[in-house]
Amino acid sequence: MLLTTKKLYTMEFKQGQKITFKSHTRNGNVKATRIINGTFNGLPTVRFNGWVNFVIRQNEIIKIN
Repeated sequence: MLLTTKKLYTMEFKQGQKITFKSHTRNGNVKATRIINGTFNGLPTVRFNGWVNFVIRQNEIIKIN
């Protein structure tokens, strides 16, 4: 059996760009700006709140610089 990885989303971003997003936390929605360090299924990942590869969903993105 072959396992294939499929991109779920197609977005225009590159590693090293800044991204502003809203993150749903226990204390409410937090607005944050971080540097993109990779991807997961076509979604950007950043270092955030102790996570090395925090995945940002498409509906959480405010702006990509």
